[in-house]
Order: sequence, then C-alpha cells, then structure tokens
Amino acid sequence: MTSTSTPLILPATSTLTRQQRAWIALYSLEAGRHDRTAVLQQNSVTEADLAEFVDSWLRLRRRATLRQLL
Repeated sequence: MTSTSTPLILPATSTLTRQQRAWIALYSLEAGRHDRTAVLQQNSVTEADLAEFVDSWLRLRRRATLRQLL
C-alpha cells in the first residue's frame, strides 16, 4: 500500500493558532516538502514564526519519540 501526501492548505479563517500552523509547517518541511515558500504560504506563517516556535516543536517531537519507546 502506498500513500501520497497532499499539501495541507488552511483557510484564512482557520481556528488553528499561529503556533499550531508553524508546527504543521515544520513537520511538512521535515517530511521533505522542499518548496519552503509554498509551505509557509499554505500554513499562513513566516520565517519568524518558525524561528519562534521551533523549540516548542522540538520538545513536542521529543515527547512523541519517548512515548513510542515506552
């Protein structure tokens, strides 16, 4: 079974917070989406948003990894 990823395009009226949208963008970039500009636009975030929330995203990923190990 193969899966294809489709870009997540958020509506302007999204109820997601800026932090959540930044996390989604960071996950997209980590997953190999190479068009950084498109990822930022699709998630309505900026480079400054990514920089602001990257530490919390890394903590989130670390917790998820630890849960998988336990």
